[in-house]
Amino acid sequence: MKTLFVSFLLVITAISCSTVDEDCMCTEEYRFYLVTIVDTLGAPIDSLDIAIRDKDGDELNVLQDPHPFGSGRYTVLNDSFTDMFCACGTTQKIYFTATDGNRIANGEFMFNTDECKCHINKVSGPDTSVLR
Repeated sequence: MKTLFVSFLLVITAISCSTVDEDCMCTEEYRFYLVTIVDTLGAPIDSLDIAIRDKDGDELNVLQDPHPFGSGRYTVLNDSFTDMFCACGTTQKIYFTATDGNRIANGEFMFNTDECKCHINKVSGPDTSVLR
């Protein structure tokens, strides 16, 4: 019985070690993806309330720092969220909403990550959204 148990452990260990992980070397860059929110005349709008949700409707706490790239720009997602994606390249929906209390701007984005989970990649989604 003892021999059977040791043999079982050796087989399990061999199977679990049979897949070789890729050597991963991440760069020091920090990716973040922005969306510009404009009014119906095309003027960028600052100071909006932002909500970002994953495919399950759970809110993501994406820090909205002021950007040196101009007004009306909001972070949709950044590299601090790589762990929420699988390394298989499968895309995941992210829902972005901005409001001033009366009007609303929505965007649906698709993101994935590289196989080493170093960086997120925007697969699709708007660069600009109109507050209506």
